[in-house]
Amino acid sequence: MEIIFREQPHTQDEVAMGHKLWFQDSIESDVISATANIGGFTPLTAIARRYEWNREMITAASNECNERKEIAIVRNLNPTLLLVPATQGKGDTDFLIIDLIMAANTIGADVLNFTHYGFVQNKLPNAEINLILDNMLDPHLKSSIRVVVWDIDFRFKAEMIKIWKLKRANRTNG
Repeated sequence: MEIIFREQPHTQDEVAMGHKLWFQDSIESDVISATANIGGFTPLTAIARRYEWNREMITAASNECNERKEIAIVRNLNPTLLLVPATQGKGDTDFLIIDLIMAANTIGADVLNFTHYGFVQNKLPNAEINLILDNMLDPHLKSSIRVVVWDIDFRFKAEMIKIWKLKRANRTNG
């Protein structure tokens, strides 16, 4: 699985208000994964606005995803949406990333736009990112995903690249 980091720019207003207003086109991806947080000016709201998805359907799917605490596949959208329950940093990251990969396999995802870190408030959750990368880079992983386009907030790109380089070095040496 190839991972490509795509820097996500934000307007000064988005940064100052902590509100995501727009989403960069994801033409290379057949599947988007996003956090099931539709309340207010969230990344999912910006994605739904960009693709003109039905707001009521996205809200209902997000609510169900969060209630069940598992990945939801929303197939009747283009691109297909994989919703990940909102964890507020307290979720079972290992379970959720494996569940996400299994959901992607179920629908035969080829290129996944992983949007979860495209707009970050406060600080980058390094431990969570390391767990996700460990799972994605597991050589025993069976996945239909050929490429992950990993959105990263432009304010944290250098930190993300540092995590990535350290992870790659550890995998090569270990």
